[in-house]
Amino acid sequence: MPYADSAATARAWATARSIDLWVLFASDISPVLLAALAPQFDKIHLDGGTIAVVVPDEHEATAIERRIGDEVVRGPRPPAPYGLLVALAGADVPDVRRMGVLGGSAEALEAGHRAGAGAIVGVAPRGPGARTDLLRGQPDAIVEPAEFGDLYFQRFGSAREHRERVLLNPGPAVVSDRIHRAVGGPDLCHREPEYTAIFERVRAKLRLVAGVGSDWQLGLLAGSGTAAMEAMTIGSVRAGRKLLVCRNGVYGERLATIAARNGIEIVSVSAPQNEPIDPAEVLSALEANDDVDAVAVVHHETTTGLLNPVAEIAALASVRNVRVAVDAISSLGAEELRLAGTGIDFLACTSNKCLHGLPGASFVLMSPEGVARVRQAPRRSLYLDLAAYLDAQLLGSVPFTPSVPAIYGLEAALDELLDEGISTRREAYRARVAYLDREFARIGLIPIVSESDRSSSVRSLPLPEGVAYERLHDAVKADGYVIYAGLGDAARTNFRVCTLGAMEVGALEGFIDSLERAIKAVAIQPEQRTALPA
Repeated sequence: MPYADSAATARAWATARSIDLWVLFASDISPVLLAALAPQFDKIHLDGGTIAVVVPDEHEATAIERRIGDEVVRGPRPPAPYGLLVALAGADVPDVRRMGVLGGSAEALEAGHRAGAGAIVGVAPRGPGARTDLLRGQPDAIVEPAEFGDLYFQRFGSAREHRERVLLNPGPAVVSDRIHRAVGGPDLCHREPEYTAIFERVRAKLRLVAGVGSDWQLGLLAGSGTAAMEAMTIGSVRAGRKLLVCRNGVYGERLATIAARNGIEIVSVSAPQNEPIDPAEVLSALEANDDVDAVAVVHHETTTGLLNPVAEIAALASVRNVRVAVDAISSLGAEELRLAGTGIDFLACTSNKCLHGLPGASFVLMSPEGVARVRQAPRRSLYLDLAAYLDAQLLGSVPFTPSVPAIYGLEAALDELLDEGISTRREAYRARVAYLDREFARIGLIPIVSESDRSSSVRSLPLPEGVAYERLHDAVKADGYVIYAGLGDAARTNFRVCTLGAMEVGALEGFIDSLERAIKAVAIQPEQRTALPA
């Protein structure tokens, strides 16, 4: 599966079958089951798919096998995969992942695995013991013959609903095959030294990406970015002290909610959702509240695509010995964010945004001063207690079961980022939004955030007059693109376009074409609007 590299890829994701060729072995599926299965192949043919039959040397194809096979080829008996590859070449399907294997035996299914087939389906009746042998072949599904057509249209056909799309939402992001392959790593007990080795590698790579030294520590959590936000927030404030929360979007509000629910008193500095926090107001609040223990601020408010001046805020707080906690969930990897020596003590992030990993792993990076604060703060949570993670690390362990597949994916994503180069990744993000900004201006869509305050990945745009978000969303989704609704005050009037993940400008060119057509198609004309009921 390619990443979102072009408009052609997006169109293929939106319209193409995931499996072009279905292959079975002669004499592998019983004549009774094969006769019941044959009518299902008509559905595949109507959808443009092809059927092939591989005939081992010691067999001859039966009449029904010759009839259902668009091609009949010779090849060794399963579990040898070579006959499948001959069928693939004969059907001129250039990607083995677009081949599906149908099997009535574990050996046939194993041949599919050895060949690298994209789908492996067992065929068997229901009933006690009828499918036990097939389970040895580890199929993706086992169906009765009459069920295969429904399975095909649900998972593999050109009209299936669940399919790859270009995700223009603010996470999860489209990721490369490298990440998808990584999460399929071996089952692993997190109490074994192999997991500790993975953790140590991930910690070192995150320090490198964040630009901090070995004196910074890591709390690696199983959970979404909000888990990291909460762990950071509750670990940054001592008992009887206050948290200053910067609030100019939904995620600043979330920081305040986390604090309030954990009994932490809040001091607020607020701004409109399309304006950055004013560092001077932070300074005034600090001067007026000498019991503030920490400042919490969102670097990139994906509510609107706004960047807050976290460096300036941190500089003001650090000289007062006030710890600074930064939500960098949708900025680390894409935005300039210096940590070492800036006064930032906590950084919360997740794997599935600008780092291009998959959901399920989040983390908090802590400066030495941040670690000291965690040791001083009340232990307000069991699962999100950063001190517990630090204590376990001293013993080469973890306090709770981590999301090992997500961490496999995170390490692969960090390797990919370091191979690409951090500055190159940031330049790619800037190039994408520069293209979008030019095209949005041409269309007449002006982001609600001033140019100087915009991020490199998210744009919040006013809905064109007469265009409802739901209709616009559904129209571009039909072309293979997923946009996102506005949040907070902007939910009724705005929509968002985000460029997180593995994509290139070529894919965005297709999106702009889709967006223009969709706006024209779904807009309610003025004469229609006046006729609508009040």
